[in-house]
Amino acid sequence: MSHFKRIVWLWGLFSLLSSGCKGESFDFAAQRLLVLSNGDKESVQAADYLFQHLQKRNTAQTVFQVKRSDSLIESLKGVVIYIEVVEDLQSDYEIVNEYGRLSLFGKNRSILRWLTYMLIDKLGEYHTLDIADVPPGYLEFKTGKADFALRYRDPHLLPNMDQDISGILLTHNVDRDWGLWGHNLRKVFTKGTDTNAMALVDGKRDVEQYCFSSQKTFQAIKDFILEEYGSGSREGKWFMIAPNDNDKVCTCASCKKQGNTSESATAAVVLLLNRLATEFPEDYFYTTAYRTTRTAPTIRLADHVGVLVSTIDLPKSPELKVDAPLVQEFSTLLTSWKEQTNHIYLWDYISNFDDYITPFPTLRRVQTQLSYFRELGVNGMFLNGSGYDYSPFDDVKTYVLSAVMLDPSLSVPDLVKRYHERFYPISAGLLTDYLLEIEDSQYNQNKDIALYSSFRQLMRDYFAIDRFNTFYSNLEAVLPRLAGDEERRIRLMLGALSYTKLQLAYHKGTVANNFLEVKEGRVQLSSQQDLAIDRLRGVLKEGVVNYKEEKGDLQIYLKEWDQLRTISRPVNAFKVNKAVGISSAEVMEDAELLCDNKVGFVSDFNIGWFLAGEDVNVMGKKENKDQGDTHVEMRFLVNVRHRMLVPDRIELWSAGAKLVEFAAADFVVLGDTATLKKNIDLSKYKELEIKIYKNRELKNSVIACDEIQLY
Repeated sequence: MSHFKRIVWLWGLFSLLSSGCKGESFDFAAQRLLVLSNGDKESVQAADYLFQHLQKRNTAQTVFQVKRSDSLIESLKGVVIYIEVVEDLQSDYEIVNEYGRLSLFGKNRSILRWLTYMLIDKLGEYHTLDIADVPPGYLEFKTGKADFALRYRDPHLLPNMDQDISGILLTHNVDRDWGLWGHNLRKVFTKGTDTNAMALVDGKRDVEQYCFSSQKTFQAIKDFILEEYGSGSREGKWFMIAPNDNDKVCTCASCKKQGNTSESATAAVVLLLNRLATEFPEDYFYTTAYRTTRTAPTIRLADHVGVLVSTIDLPKSPELKVDAPLVQEFSTLLTSWKEQTNHIYLWDYISNFDDYITPFPTLRRVQTQLSYFRELGVNGMFLNGSGYDYSPFDDVKTYVLSAVMLDPSLSVPDLVKRYHERFYPISAGLLTDYLLEIEDSQYNQNKDIALYSSFRQLMRDYFAIDRFNTFYSNLEAVLPRLAGDEERRIRLMLGALSYTKLQLAYHKGTVANNFLEVKEGRVQLSSQQDLAIDRLRGVLKEGVVNYKEEKGDLQIYLKEWDQLRTISRPVNAFKVNKAVGISSAEVMEDAELLCDNKVGFVSDFNIGWFLAGEDVNVMGKKENKDQGDTHVEMRFLVNVRHRMLVPDRIELWSAGAKLVEFAAADFVVLGDTATLKKNIDLSKYKELEIKIYKNRELKNSVIACDEIQLY
């Protein structure tokens, strides 16, 4: 009799002896427990893991007695938890809950590790277990089989970078699971790209793109995989095989024969992926539905081959309007790929990439859209968030998103509440209330929130200022009552949210609310924001270093505040009424920035700068002296990458007459700013029009001006 069959036979005998209790379920409160496996290597390791972690957390081992064996102990007076890895299981996992025995079957050890922590949390309801660091479970351990909603689940947030947390939550991670990610095929050409691996474009080999039908390309990828991961038995890796981020396509004879056109490289790329999947059957090979590989292929993709599709153009409102053009276009794209593959992953977005720190609603939207995505064949998601940077609530978001990608039917409010109660026992209520309020607000209004929103824009779109200020004050009030990890986490959150507090102060700050103060006719920053500045500076050393995706260094941001503290200038006597596009005749937003007595941040054009993509006429009134010259000062941001250049010219008008004109040569360019300083006799004029003509060297140049100052 085999070892496994002996266990089954003994258990059958035990079941017969227990038949008087038929119909009863497993007793989680039982004080004697045996962790049992069938004796095979994978199952033994999974059972050992459960036993070891139960024992480590069992603070009353004389009361709750846990034993471990690979054969049933006939004299057992207690219950059995049976663990088995079943690679050919027809579901992701299976639970059999019966009297005296709880059986857990999983396709692999990773799934059983996830089940282990779910079970430890469940047992913690009945026994004295140290589960303070275990995320709350959401399984009831009823008899049944289950498949996860998504096969690949990657919330790209800082907590998910921790391998232990990722294992507990059963998530994936691009750094650990992908051998190649994004447009990085160049990495396989360790000695430079062979000429024959370069694309043939317009009859010439082009180093900026690859020939995907070339044997040299295939061999380079093969050698890379063997060199990095070996040829023996191992866990599968994912590899992104995507063209470089341009519209060049190889049209050599081989690629054309495979189906390439001058605009599409899909055919050659897919054939290469299928070939690689045959060579490395344990691995997974993906390309992107993007630019030259956007069009779906005409052939079937191999079993381990799939496509990654971005949702960048899809509305970010929870409920999608299926008849909207962008949604229809997206549905058509996914449907075309679904005809050729069962493996469609999405690159979705869960952060404001212009502001990682200000709380951003995303949980209800992701959960709601999941059903739509799954109907279109999606079975994996990379949720692009703040990544390696801290963002408030990133821990609870990682937990909730990992859960709903496994089971979309779970309650987001319940998950949020239970997570906060576990890790923030004192402050749980205020955290849960605030997070769910901003989530519910977006969900109930079905708002489409931009993924790149300046602070001014998010204040217009969804950010509730008064509610945030109350939340911030509540954090200040609760902090002295906290200790341990909760104190550290709340202090970190409060310090980070001081960025948002400073943003609010800057964008809403005036002399009237004491953000600015006037002394002897000169305006300067008051000391009102000193505490927030100090708090934000205090968390830099704890890993809060960036506030946005690109050029968001908080040290530089704080230097801007330090610089702002030193500036003292005459009160601006120019009051703007409106700014109008000269060609469009449209009234522009944010014209008040031009006379708010605040300099813009040179490091961030979204802070304090009036932006215009066309020539603009700024209309306003001069309120200073009626005699003598008026000093006119205007400052512009110079940022070539974002097409912000020195204006072509500036004209001052009054009552339909042009008073004076200044050319680009009149500006003093210093670093990233261009400043115009002139003294002009404006004593006869009150109503003024200042016409700013954008730079003519670049067709789509942008005007970026922070202040039109008269004194």
